[in-house]
Amino acid sequence: MTSLTKTHVDARDFANKLYQAVDSLSAEAVGSFLAQDVRFQLGNFDEISGYQQVVDANAAFFQSIAAMSHTLKDAWSVGDTVICTGAVHYTRHDKSTLQIPFSAVLKRNDTLIYDYQVYVDVSPL
Repeated sequence: MTSLTKTHVDARDFANKLYQAVDSLSAEAVGSFLAQDVRFQLGNFDEISGYQQVVDANAAFFQSIAAMSHTLKDAWSVGDTVICTGAVHYTRHDKSTLQIPFSAVLKRNDTLIYDYQVYVDVSPL
């Protein structure tokens, strides 16, 4: 297993690991990727700042759906920033499904995300 260091980021590996945590619907697992001073913004929702606030917001969102899975199309890094695109597949509590394109910009300080911007339209949920 390769170490994800500040000077070398395998963007696809990092994004895959992050989205495995997201897809597990575990806010704590997502939290293991976040810096204490993280800033998070999902689509056109208000920005959230601070580790616990972001973990709590993810936990609340995870409760609103039955399942989700991400399929990465592309992932690359520019310096310490990982950028990825793909599709997110949602399963609602009524078992209906929805697929939406997404992209994310993940600014990292060492191995933790301090700025997490997700471009997605979740209004159909």
